[in-house]
This record gives sequence, C-alpha cells and structure tokens, in this order.
Amino acid sequence: MSADLSYLIILLTGVVILLENRLKRVVILLGIQGFLLLLPLYQEESGDGFHSIFLAAMVIVFKGILTPIILFWTARRIHSPESTFPKVGYLPTLALLFAGAAACYFFMDMVSAFFGKSHQYGLLYVLLLIYIGVIGFIVRRNWIGVIACFSIFENGTFLLTLLLKSGVPIGSEFGSFLDAVLIIGAGAALRINSEQYKGETSR
Repeated sequence: MSADLSYLIILLTGVVILLENRLKRVVILLGIQGFLLLLPLYQEESGDGFHSIFLAAMVIVFKGILTPIILFWTARRIHSPESTFPKVGYLPTLALLFAGAAACYFFMDMVSAFFGKSHQYGLLYVLLLIYIGVIGFIVRRNWIGVIACFSIFENGTFLLTLLLKSGVPIGSEFGSFLDAVLIIGAGAALRINSEQYKGETSR
C-alpha cells in the first residue's frame, strides 16, 4: 500500500465521522482511525528501532484504546442521546467540506514549494483531515461529536508532523498524546459534573 493511499483512507474515515449521526459508530470509527495511524507511521518510520516501536505503542494505547473507552464510558454515564445531527444540516456541512478541499488543492503548489514535493497528495489529505476537525467544532451539536472532531484534528497534526519531520523527540511526542487524552478526560469529567448538577437542581 502506498503512503498516499494510507493517508487517503484515514481522511475518508474522518469524513464518515463528520457526517455520521450515530454516536456509537462515531466512537468506533474514531478508534479505527486511531489504529489506521499505524500504516503511515510504519511507512514513514520504516518500523525500525525503539522510536518507531514507542510511537506505535502510543498510537495503539492513546488513539486506538483510551480515547474510545473514555467516550463510551462517559456517554453511558450521562445517558447521552444516540443520534446527533449537524447544527447547520448535511448539505451546508458538505459545502464546507468541498470548499476546504478546493482551497487545499488551490494552495497545493504553494505548500509543495515550501515543504517539498515528497508525498504531495498525502500532504493534501492530511491538511483536509485537520480541516475536517475544525469543521466538526462548528457543526457538531453533541459534545461527544465535538471531542471526536478534536481527536480528528489532533490525528491530523500528528500525521503532519510525521510527514514533515521524522524522528521528533520522544518526550515531545509523548506529551502531545498525553495532552490530547487529558483534554478528552477533562471534557468528559466536566460533562458528567454538569449533568449531575442539572439533575440536582431539577429535584
């Protein structure tokens, strides 16, 4: 499998997560996307050495396991509704997505001139993945969907770092993964507290 194709597959999972209205499937797809990060990681890092193994382990633990577990547990704890729809509807969401794709393609030569032509389309797919995360902040109404889109955004920044420079110091990478999970955990805790507070005030 070519490297650009693996980035495209990850991008398509992001698009499905953005448009999916069943929260359980959103969380499952987010976990799948986390495991899919192993494909470009192996292709870029060649799977050799302690650095690559450590990165792969962090992807599995933080992206593939911890994030979905936290979201599933919190959704059950607060009895979150299963269905959610974009605030602005599906057609405006798709319009935002196509506008971002057109803008990324328009600026592709400029980006390639700055970063080089290695993985030119892979870079385009990664930029679109980051953009999907940004769109999710705007159009998602359910907090689980918002956090899922934050995770998509973070996955995109991880892939962008992987594309532009291999061998980032392990401490920085670990801090990035841990920071993302802490933010998700903090959001879940705040949501639980707010739901409990609403329940107490309604009595």
